[in-house]
Amino acid sequence: MINENLFAIASFDGRMLYAEVISATNNFDSQCCIGEGGYGNVYRAELSSGDIIAVKKVHPQRADEVRATKEFQNKVMAFIDIRHRNIVKFYGFYWSAEQSFLVYKYLEKGSLARNLSNEEAGKELDWDKRVNILKGVAHALSYLHHDCSPPIVHRDLTSNNVLLDLEFEAHISDFGMAKLLKPDSSNWTNLAGTYGYVAPELAYTMKVTEKCDVYSFGVLIMEIIMGAHPGDLISTVPSSSLEK
Repeated sequence: MINENLFAIASFDGRMLYAEVISATNNFDSQCCIGEGGYGNVYRAELSSGDIIAVKKVHPQRADEVRATKEFQNKVMAFIDIRHRNIVKFYGFYWSAEQSFLVYKYLEKGSLARNLSNEEAGKELDWDKRVNILKGVAHALSYLHHDCSPPIVHRDLTSNNVLLDLEFEAHISDFGMAKLLKPDSSNWTNLAGTYGYVAPELAYTMKVTEKCDVYSFGVLIMEIIMGAHPGDLISTVPSSSLEK
């Protein structure tokens, strides 16, 4: 039986009240919103302790409440055990029939996309920093694909989902579309991800593998080198080359 009001928030001092998260985000006011995504919007919240956290409010999924709840809980249980320096630290979650949210460490420099698009921030991203960012993302993907059981495919690796700390170290975030590669499953799925980063073969195979993230990582490499998403340049590459 699924708990209708599953509450499992843990904080720095061992307890975090639901009411404090609501208060810190002004009931998820748009002025506190620092990012938007297909799975949910992210809010900056400063707690009474002075600690700053990132809160992702998950978009309602009313079509199949029981299935959505199971998927949410399965993902949360999988991510509780994730420990890697290049993956955003997960603090806890709240789930109820009315709303649900995830609580993460707040990273001061924001997304890689924002830093690349901002002229002043972009000047700070010298080649050493850019290479180190790519190394960090690669280490995180290697951990998800080879050190987690079952392996985890992110499925939405983009410059918006790579966050930077004050030292410009990369941290992968937003696992809302992530897929657990269970050995007893065909791992078929609906097409998911962000246009311009999704592996082209997913459009007709609908089968998730680690290669989906590898393709997205390739796009990310080009984006960091060029300073912007490669856009139409990708479409000029023969599909046979992309699938190798």
